[in-house]
Amino acid sequence: MSPDHNLGIQMRITRKTLKQAGAALEQAVRRDMSGAMGVAMDQAAFLGTGANGQPLGVIAGAATYGITSTPVAALASWGAFRSAVTRFMTANAAGSPDAVRALIRPELWDYLDGALIAGTAVSEWDRLVKNIPAGNIAMTNNALAAPTGSPLATSSLLTTAAGGVAPIFIGAWGAVDMIRDPFSDAQSGGLRITALATMDITVARPKQLELLTGLELAAG
Repeated sequence: MSPDHNLGIQMRITRKTLKQAGAALEQAVRRDMSGAMGVAMDQAAFLGTGANGQPLGVIAGAATYGITSTPVAALASWGAFRSAVTRFMTANAAGSPDAVRALIRPELWDYLDGALIAGTAVSEWDRLVKNIPAGNIAMTNNALAAPTGSPLATSSLLTTAAGGVAPIFIGAWGAVDMIRDPFSDAQSGGLRITALATMDITVARPKQLELLTGLELAAG
């Protein structure tokens, strides 16, 4: 990892806002900037292109990092996840299904929860969380790309922490730098605040990661 990637978030505060400032203004600014930076950092960590100042994200750089990518190319189901869990277990990367964690899109949860097993009230989502605890499943709308294609299909990233060691490391150099600029908008009495963070990402254990692609959300 190297300190070559900088993330900047800028907030412009008007004179009217400054005149109405109360004790809550600073907290609101901190909260909004922190949330915006968190979204951008998550996206860069997983989908960063490796160009234009971005780090190479885990998913975008799966081939470069040596991460196994399995094209499902079928309707999403617990069966697709079960096969990936089995591969982890046979490779000694996981001792049981509950040692596996999954990153999914909300659209995948929506589909799995509505996909009932014929003749039962049990959904594919029920089967999934029976083996991979719900606490091990994280839903995101910015760390995974939106579903695309016809039929719509999405991806999911599975991971384990063999021996308690994480497969992904994100490096941050120092704290977030805050730059206060009262000059750029001086004509209107405004204030600009910029937050800068320097970060990079690396994959230390690609065998503890697997990318499932082509998880279809509708019949072709």
